[in-house]
Amino acid sequence: MTEKNHGQLRFLTTVVAMTILIVSMLCPFMATTAYAAWNFPTVELTAEAGIVMDADTGAILFQKNPHQREYPASITKVLTALVVLDNCELGDLVTFSHDDVYNVDVGSSNAQIDEGDVLTVEDCLNALLLKSANEAANALACHVAGSREAFAEMMNEKARSLGCTDSNFTNPSGLFNENHYTSAADMALIGIAAMKNEKFMEIDSHLSYKLAGTVRNPDGHTVYMEHKMLRNDTQYSDKRVVAGKTGYTKDSGNTLITMASENGRNLVAVVLKDKNPAHYTDTKALLDLGFYSTEKQLLNDGIFNTEDIKNRLIADTVVDDKCQASDISVKEDMYVSLPVGSTQDGLTYRLNYNLPTKKTANTVAEIEYLADGLTVGRYNVEKEQSVEIATTAEETVPEEIKETVGTTSVNMAVIAGVVAAAIVGTGTFLIMRRVKDQHRLERHMRERRSERLKDLNVSEDEFREMLEKRRAVKTHSQNSPFVFTQHENGHDHPGKRVQNRRNVSRGRREQRQ
Repeated sequence: MTEKNHGQLRFLTTVVAMTILIVSMLCPFMATTAYAAWNFPTVELTAEAGIVMDADTGAILFQKNPHQREYPASITKVLTALVVLDNCELGDLVTFSHDDVYNVDVGSSNAQIDEGDVLTVEDCLNALLLKSANEAANALACHVAGSREAFAEMMNEKARSLGCTDSNFTNPSGLFNENHYTSAADMALIGIAAMKNEKFMEIDSHLSYKLAGTVRNPDGHTVYMEHKMLRNDTQYSDKRVVAGKTGYTKDSGNTLITMASENGRNLVAVVLKDKNPAHYTDTKALLDLGFYSTEKQLLNDGIFNTEDIKNRLIADTVVDDKCQASDISVKEDMYVSLPVGSTQDGLTYRLNYNLPTKKTANTVAEIEYLADGLTVGRYNVEKEQSVEIATTAEETVPEEIKETVGTTSVNMAVIAGVVAAAIVGTGTFLIMRRVKDQHRLERHMRERRSERLKDLNVSEDEFREMLEKRRAVKTHSQNSPFVFTQHENGHDHPGKRVQNRRNVSRGRREQRQ
């Protein structure tokens, strides 16, 4: 390494050392109000994407590629069922058309329902969720919307209302379509909505259900739950699991959505692009993590500060300045989901204003509690009816993040970051300047060399050839106690090394003259 490079390395090392020294000097000040990071649990999954969420708090307990687009296959039918339940009564009659029955992939899931059969919506939903019947999905879609395409629009609208941002649904069954995709995070939101729907949970918790008589089965036909964790006759049986849906296509791999309850907690787990039977073992690992490595805690007093929230809403022009702290509330007990034994010190919150749906007309924001940037709780903030809204529905209010505690630690961290950035920036500038100066010097030396070669009437190639000959002579003289001088008769005779050096030196002086 050249002396120039050594110098630059020493200079850069000095800059880095100064940065570390300054940050370490600031650390004692930051430590007075900083909080240890929450030790959120992790798990290894075979699935390409997966998530487990607390259905009660909206907390994300673990996630892997949560927003990666994947093909959902038949877990799509959970959303299909929610749209149907929003628009039908269970006793409504559904007539199966030829297209409903035969516009499906050959060999795909069915409940032996044929053209002309008439079943209730309840029958169809049981066939849909337990047996994954694709003809039931088609018939329900056409019964609700008139066509599968129109029903798909309703599915996407429902998904958006639940907060889904990564999905696009093109059919009610989940049969493969390159434009039919979702994400683990979106499917978990759909699963939470399903878990809060009593009619859905009643149907999807059935281990078996006998359909009314059909053309093929005049005395009725029994369909059975395919989710092996819900059943008690498989090695994957899990008493915590209360509902769920399986899915599989060649392109999607195994997909699984699972709702589970234990000790007053409700979780939703989703795995996408998984393998069989890893979709069951992955789901069990997610549920174990959620139930046994995290806990639901009642939000500590003082973290939800109505005066602070009121000031934030006024500053963001969501409500008018006549709003009082007593006018702001959350109409339910607030909980957060954290690793077992964790404190709530250092929790932050964010107010989200652009909500896909509002529980009531008086909902003005969603308060989202965060730990290490991970959502640990979500709740709707409401105002009293007398409080005027300061903005129209079309206006977009920017999201703001407000820390409830630990403000000093953040400020000191910012200061340390600014100082460190300034030092590194200065060091970088000086290094660049030194490199620039070195390039200028090298260019000047090349110009001087060209001028000298021109004065000697020697080309660049001739000069290089001369240098190579000198190097060869020097190397040979170093490896031998004698030097050889060539006489006019062509014979080489040994001579003393000192004499050779003297001759070479004399030659150099003659050349310089």
